[in-house]
Formats: sequence, C-alpha cells, structure tokens
Amino acid sequence: MPAPTLRTNIELMQPLPNYRGFTVTTSSASATTVIDVASVMEEANRITFVVELGDLYINFNGAATSDGTSMLVPAGTGYTEEMMRITGLISVMRTGTTNGRIRGCVWGR
Repeated sequence: MPAPTLRTNIELMQPLPNYRGFTVTTSSASATTVIDVASVMEEANRITFVVELGDLYINFNGAATSDGTSMLVPAGTGYTEEMMRITGLISVMRTGTTNGRIRGCVWGR
C-alpha cells in the first residue's frame, strides 16, 4: 500500500469537494458493505451517520466484526467524525437477529 498523501495546510483548509450519501439495511448476520470509498473518491475525511434500526457494529477500512475491533453503535444514535482518512470499505454487521439500517454520508477528496 502506498504511503498516504501529505496535505499542505492550505489543502486541509479547503472545503471537501466530494460527497456521497448512503442508506443500507442488513439482510444477514455477516458483514455488509455500506460504501467502498475508493470507488467514489480518493479518501473520505468526514463522516456522519445514524443507525435507524437494530444495533450495528461498524468498521472503517475493513469488514465489521464482533471481536472488539469494530465500533458498536446502538439503534437510534449516530456518529460524526472529521479530520479522518478512510480509503477502503465502510461495513456494518448486526448485533442480534434484528436487521439494522444505517443512513449517512461521507465527504472527501
């Protein structure tokens, strides 16, 4: 994997030109891809989402798992992060038997 691009202060202060929204409902107990960031932009630098149904494990740049390496987000709550770098998959996995739904968006370059 190549080294990440180093950004200048001026680049980091610019508005993020790319935006992609997403809505995904899980249909099984295995990890489900929400979005492949590399297919829509170079890198995602901001993310915001809400888990509407069912608690979900969420993983950035990999497959979601229940082994402690993925973030658990309860239903009815959300998450927002800026100044991050996601270049691969964003995936989710339900915690129980109820399918979950996530809705949100990513901004990047």
